[in-house]
Amino acid sequence: MNDLTMSCAIGEALGGNTSGVPEGDADLFPSLGVFVADDAVGAVAGTPTNRYLPNYVGSEGLADSKALKTLSKVDVKYRGLDTVDFTIPVSEDDLENIEPMLLGLVGQGEISHFEHRLVVSRVGGFYRYKVAVADGVDLLVPPQGRAYMGVMVHAGARACLSSADLQGAACEVLSWLLPDDDLAARLSISRIDGCLDVLMTERDFQLMCGQVARKSVVVVTRGRSRVPYLDCDRYTGFAVGKGEVHLRVYDKGLKAGKDGTWGMWSEVYAPGVEGYRVPDGYVLARFEWQLRRNFLKQIQTPDGRFSALTLAGFRQSAPMIFEYLCEHWFSLRGPARGGKHERPMLSVWKAVTAGFVDAPWSELSTEVKRVVGRAVGGDVDKLVGQSVGCLATAAAVLGHHSGADGPVSDGAMMAVLLQYIKRDRENWLSTCDRRYKQLAYASKNTRVDADAWVGQLLPLPVVVAAVGAL
Repeated sequence: MNDLTMSCAIGEALGGNTSGVPEGDADLFPSLGVFVADDAVGAVAGTPTNRYLPNYVGSEGLADSKALKTLSKVDVKYRGLDTVDFTIPVSEDDLENIEPMLLGLVGQGEISHFEHRLVVSRVGGFYRYKVAVADGVDLLVPPQGRAYMGVMVHAGARACLSSADLQGAACEVLSWLLPDDDLAARLSISRIDGCLDVLMTERDFQLMCGQVARKSVVVVTRGRSRVPYLDCDRYTGFAVGKGEVHLRVYDKGLKAGKDGTWGMWSEVYAPGVEGYRVPDGYVLARFEWQLRRNFLKQIQTPDGRFSALTLAGFRQSAPMIFEYLCEHWFSLRGPARGGKHERPMLSVWKAVTAGFVDAPWSELSTEVKRVVGRAVGGDVDKLVGQSVGCLATAAAVLGHHSGADGPVSDGAMMAVLLQYIKRDRENWLSTCDRRYKQLAYASKNTRVDADAWVGQLLPLPVVVAAVGAL
């Protein structure tokens, strides 16, 4: 059966409508799998036609793109979310109902549903089906047997220009596949990129990139990896860190010109202006923070709840998240000065920080902090088992040395163990005595008399706890 015959068969089953699926009639979707042969696998119908820019950037979205008049170093042209990936958990029963529904729509063209025009195609890799909702917004559905992967929503830069409605639109389409009244609460972000596009002088941009490339003392960062981007003798950006937090700074005008998206972005930077052009001597720089799920899990409210694993929660806590990133994770600071030896931010980085922090990411704001959990390796059961085995071997050896027929008793073994603990405690206390009896600014000729200390030994449990704390 070829694609034309298959399309006609589906059309006859739907009452002669060969365009795919009747508008708004989602109840018939599961029955389409009966009329579809395997020849349709791999067919691609194209991309949706709802690609027009105002669909993603409305008047309320551009309100945040005004320049910060109080800052002289940079001119903010755009700030928002560049890329968002989030997943929603599904079960094997859910996949069993979803797969026949999607299989009947592969290669059948656009399907009008809600306010969107969907396109379903078959893809390879870990996921099996892709539901293209808009230009840059895709729903990826795994095959049966991989329900643990969940349904992933990938939203590229073009779709995230108005991030306020992204989660609502995704949940609206997901409700077609998964009937659930509270889909938003089940979403879990796996990656989110916050970006800031600023117009700055070429001199400041080259100086900043060179400082990172040369590992200058003005660069204060927790990221170990630093990678500069070069084009002949000109810096085009740099990257710092990898893994859960990744900072990228690059020439957005140069990149958009290469990938053919400058026409779209020029409308964002200068609405109503035909063909926006970067002035001579200036560069349109993008500062982009790429955050992963492990970092977002560490963002907590004072009561200990996670607040950044959903898109709405991230937008509410975004000011404090970017404040931490721009002030503590990476910053450009001058030499220490003042009584407290504080290192003030360089003016250009102070302007970038204000561009991130002062943005109205959400009407509601949430106070959060980063809580990093320190993992301590080791299996307690295995360690205790090893200790018991060592004690049993030591009891057998002591019994052999004493001429007994078998190992010493448990009481005798515990007495030997306590004797070793007491000896280690006395050695530790004598070391503390010598250290704490010294003067604050003792010279090498200062005499320390350990016998002068007449303090009383602490009880055994307290001492053991102190040793463990060290």
